[in-house]
Order: sequence, then C-alpha cells, then structure tokens
Amino acid sequence: MGEKLTRRWLLALVFVLALPLRAATETERLVALARVWSEVRYLHPHLATKNVDWDAALVHAIPAVRAATTDDELAKAVDGMLAELHDPATHVDAKHALKKDAKDVPLTRTEGDVLILNLGPYAEAQGADALYRKMEAIAPELAKARAVLIDVRYAGDEADDVDWVLSNLEGLSTEAVTPPPMQAVFHSGYRPQFGGGSGGYYSALITAPGHPMEASKTALARIAIVTDNTSRLPKGAVALHDKNAILVSSATFGEELVAMTKQVKIDGDRYATIRIGQPLMGALAPDVIAADPLAEALALLKGEKPWPEKRAATTAGMPAVPHFAPDAVYREMAYPDVEYRLLAAFRLWSIIDRFYPYKALIGDWNAVLAEFIPRFLEAKNGEEYALAVVEMDARVEDGHSGAYGHPGAMKLYGEWRVPFEVRRVENDFVITKLLDASTDVAVGDVIVAVDGEPLADRVARLHKYIPASTEAARVNRILPIALRGPKSSVAELQVRGASGEVRTVRVPRRAFKAPDKSGAAWRILEGKDSDIGYVDLMKLMPPQVDEMFAALDKTKTLIFDLRGYPNGTAWPITPHINTRGAKIGAQFRRAQFSGMSSNEESASGFFFEQPLPRAEKPKYTGKILVLIDDRAISQSEHSCLFYEAANGATFIGSPTAGANGDVTNFSLPGGFVISFTGHDVRHADGRQLQRVGIQPDVKVEPTIAGLRAGRDEVLERAIAYAHDPKSR
Repeated sequence: MGEKLTRRWLLALVFVLALPLRAATETERLVALARVWSEVRYLHPHLATKNVDWDAALVHAIPAVRAATTDDELAKAVDGMLAELHDPATHVDAKHALKKDAKDVPLTRTEGDVLILNLGPYAEAQGADALYRKMEAIAPELAKARAVLIDVRYAGDEADDVDWVLSNLEGLSTEAVTPPPMQAVFHSGYRPQFGGGSGGYYSALITAPGHPMEASKTALARIAIVTDNTSRLPKGAVALHDKNAILVSSATFGEELVAMTKQVKIDGDRYATIRIGQPLMGALAPDVIAADPLAEALALLKGEKPWPEKRAATTAGMPAVPHFAPDAVYREMAYPDVEYRLLAAFRLWSIIDRFYPYKALIGDWNAVLAEFIPRFLEAKNGEEYALAVVEMDARVEDGHSGAYGHPGAMKLYGEWRVPFEVRRVENDFVITKLLDASTDVAVGDVIVAVDGEPLADRVARLHKYIPASTEAARVNRILPIALRGPKSSVAELQVRGASGEVRTVRVPRRAFKAPDKSGAAWRILEGKDSDIGYVDLMKLMPPQVDEMFAALDKTKTLIFDLRGYPNGTAWPITPHINTRGAKIGAQFRRAQFSGMSSNEESASGFFFEQPLPRAEKPKYTGKILVLIDDRAISQSEHSCLFYEAANGATFIGSPTAGANGDVTNFSLPGGFVISFTGHDVRHADGRQLQRVGIQPDVKVEPTIAGLRAGRDEVLERAIAYAHDPKSR
C-alpha cells in the first residue's frame, strides 16, 4: 500500500511540474507596461532633453502587449516601446545566468609581475560583502605589482558594489582621478500643467560630480581593464582610462555601460533596464577588442604584444538643457481609442503614485490601477470613459481632487444649480441658506427627493464619483451636485417642511454665480455682547485688516467666522494676534525624487517649516474664537494653523474638510484637467491635518429646529463661550 501511494504521489508531482506556468492576464501585462512606461516618463533623461513622443511609444506598444500570450511576446512588445528612445542603455533583458565555475574564482592571482584582480567574477561568486572584506588584502598585492589586470565583468545584481570597490582602491594612480559627473532628472513636487500654481513645484536636471579616487605614492606602469558589452563599466574604470589604463573588451560598447540604470520587473525572469542617469563625458569605446579579452590583456601587460595606442581621453560633455513640455491634452478625443484610454489610466495612476504627498493615506493605489484597467478597456462611449476617469480620480479621497473639462464629467456634475444651499443636518438633507428669496422653499426644509429619485439614493449613487478627505465633507460636497441639472432645467423636489407634510416644489435651476461678498465684514455685537467683535472672513479683504483691528480694538473677544473660504487674510491678521511670539505656522512636505536616489530610498521628500508672517503691528490681546465646519478647506484650514500657532485660538463648531496643501494639476485625453493636493501640510508641531481636519475645541452643530427658527447655533455657542469658557 505504501509503495502504491508513493508511486501515485510521484506521478502527481511529475504531472504538476509538467504543467505550463500560468500565463499573465491581460490586466497583469498592462500593469507591467504601465510601470515601465511610468519609470521612463519621469526618470529617463531623454524625456527631459530630447524630442521623444513617449505617449505615441505607449500607444504603439499597447496592441502587442494585449495580444501577447507568452513572456517572450510580452518582452518583445515592451522592448519595442523602449526602442523608441534610441538608447542602448534602455532595453528588456533576462536575468543573467551566473557562471557555473564562479565559486572557484580567486579574488587575486599573479602571472609573473602582473597582478590579476577578479573584482567582477569574485563578487558574482561570493557576493559584495565578501568583496568588501577582502579589500584590505588587495593593497599589499598592488604595492608589489608592476602591472595590473582588473576584470570587471559581472553578471549579477551588485554592479554598483564592484564600482565602489574599484573607486576606493589605493595604489592605481599617482594622480587624483575623477570619474565623469552624472546627470539625472529631478522632480520636486508635480509641476502643474496649467497655470503657475502656488506650490513652487518644479522639475530639473541635476548634475553630481564624480567621487575622486585618491592618488598613490607609487605608480603602476600599466593597467588593463577587462570587460565586455553587457557588464556595467565602473565609473572608476572610466577615470583610470582617462589617465593610465586601457580598456580590453570582447565586443565594442559606448557610454551606455556607464549610465545609471534601474530595473523594472516585467514577468517571469524578464525585466526592463532603464537609464535614469547619464554620464557627462565624451565618446567611449574599448581600446582593444579580442575574442578572449583576459588572455589579450595579459599578453599586452607582459609585453608579448605591443601596447596599443590608447583612444582619446573621455572629457566631460556639456550638461544638457532641460525642457519639460506639458503633456498632450488630446482635447478632441471625447471618446478616445482604447490605446489613449489606457494612456489616461496610466498617466493618472503614475502621477498620483509618484507625486501625491498623502499616498500613504489612500490605501493600495497599485490595486486601483489593476482594478480600473478593465474599466477603461470596456468603456463603450465617451460618457463611460469619463465616468471611469472620474471614479478612479475619486479614489484619491482628497478634497482638492477633481476631474473637469470633459463633457461626460459635466453631465455627471450638472450645469445649473438650484438657488439654495443644502447640507446634511441631523442625518437629513436640509436647506441651510436661500440664494433667491422668490423660491417656494424655506430654510430648514428637508429635501426628500429630486426629479423622482430619493435624494439619499442619488447621494449614494454619486458617492464613488466625488472625492473628499472626510465623509462629512464628501456628503456635503455631493449634495449640490445631486441637485444640479441641465441648463435651463427645472428641479422637481419633494420637500418636507416644519409641519412634517411632504409637498412637491418645482424650482428653476440657474447658472452659477460668484458668492455675494457685499455687506460689512465686521461688527461689534450689541447689548450684553458689546465686548465681542465678529469678523466674517469670507468677506474681509487683506487691505481691510488693519482697519478692522482698529475698529475692534476695545473688545475682549474676536470671533472669526471661517465657515467658508477666506481671501488671504491670515497673513496680515497673524502679526496682530501673535501673542505667543511663535515663529512657525506649519510644516510642509512634498514628494521629491530623481535618478540619483539610491535603492535604499523607497520614498523621499522636501521638508520645510513655514515661518509665520512678521510685522510690527499692535497686538490684540483678547480671546480669539474661530467658527469652523467642513466648508473650511485648504486656505481656511491653513489660516487655522496660523491662528493656532500664534494665539492658541479656540475652535468652535465641527471638523474642517481635512484637505490642505497647494493644488497642482495635470491633463488626460479628452480635455480632462485633474487637480490634486501637492503638499503634505501639518500643524506646526507635525500633527497630521489631511483627512483629519481642524478639530473643534467646542463641538457644536446646527439643528433643524435652530435653522427653522433663524438661529446660528454655532455663533451662539461661541458668544456663550466668550462670556464663560466653562459653558462648553
């Protein structure tokens, strides 16, 4: 019985091993393509220095990638896209097989008075750590040698370590020699594609000088460096070649072997090798080409063959001048062909993946790409394409995010609005402000349905399309969209009033109008509250700030109403209220990366502390109370950070929207403009603001009864708090 079971198990194992490996799905192949395309798009120097239509390269590659049924076909399709760069350093390759006899290669050996340093083969066999440990043993050997042969051929993944060891060996040159400088693309935040923006984001080319190799007291008569046309050529080898070394290779090569590269896995054992840094140097080529370069180099060093005339020294080239043109908009493509729909998905995913400073807060962004590729493939018309873009963008969950400019998006959002404001109050959708007194509705009315659809159902249906940083802000951002409609349309509303009866109301929609900022921006309250000043920060303008403080100077409390968007007044206000003598108002971070980043840097960024504005202004020494809710977003929240740091202001109301940081933008086919937050902004002490918001010290929200009675319960609580802080 035991023998039969063993035999069956072995037969089953043979059957399983004989099965072909699972082929990658179409989505997996396209995800791999997106990763390679993105790496090139944002790190390959040619995209910043040459006229490369990288969108077109992707569009041409997509059909072959979709049709691929094997790893080889996928690799060929991706390699075809990379070929558009005309860069021999960028290509698809397979993992190099290590030499079978690699374990038997010694680090050093001698033939006569020639020292042979097997740097590459030894590191390949024993690993970089073993090579490091042996470095000290090389120096005495170099001191005894008349000539040295350095074999840098290497098939493993640690070529940079071989380069580091060679560049730090002593005794190779009596002069200090320096490898060529390296140039790479550098991004500090995402430079907006439309308008200048306020974030200071930029892209550039940066140049890093080579690390000099130390000079030695004794000179080697001759140095030969053995390589081939597949191994990375250490920069130290280039530096030595500029002085007293020759390059002996089995095949010709150029500067591509010195370029900094990065590998991106495609599938199986295939990966894309991508240039991410270019050496600033002249022409590079081997001095001698031989079928057996090791034997040839030995013969030259021993004098058995005449020493070759060395090629001209490699002098540093001029740095390239960068040009970062905006991405193509393809405005005419309301319903793009499938390749351009995928370009849209790849571009949206790539920019958020690399530049969104709050990516850690939005979950698995990689999974979003895999989820939405089929959606973009299957979109049957321009409207379905637009909905795919809008929904994918909403996964960023950022109150600054939005996808605009495409007619399909405009249809979703609606063109004209109803003449009143609606917010969620006590879990109902309540009219909170009338914009037109002739409308047959009242403040405090509850909207039950719109155009025959329950408003709760419509809000739920729109939920996946409208991004926000908190759930409260999301619902209140959806509500005006849920009530919009086509131009000149009439909204048929089911409305429940104070009596509890539901009535039908027909409300003509109207075009958008700018908020009314007329009326007084500040006042002193009356009666027993006459020691309290009230300031409407949605109306106050910067030139009015000094006048406002002069008018309210005798009050004991100022109430700043920030339940909306201010007009840049935090900067002139702060010097008047900085009773703490605070210096820092907020902390900023933004994504920052380049080809110079090491493999140990998974994410990096630019950090700075924003100083509070300083000016010699009379100080207001009374209490500062700030009214907030989720209408306070971005600059509103930044104003709160200033007031918190400068004065320890008390916040009254409900949490703000939780979306702060200078906005940037990009385009997608079909005329889409996508916005997102470009900076990670935090409290002065480093606490998180995004998706948290400014939290109230005194929590209070409106009620339906209060709205119907014409009361401002948040302001009332602030007034009570001004008289008695224990009233909270």
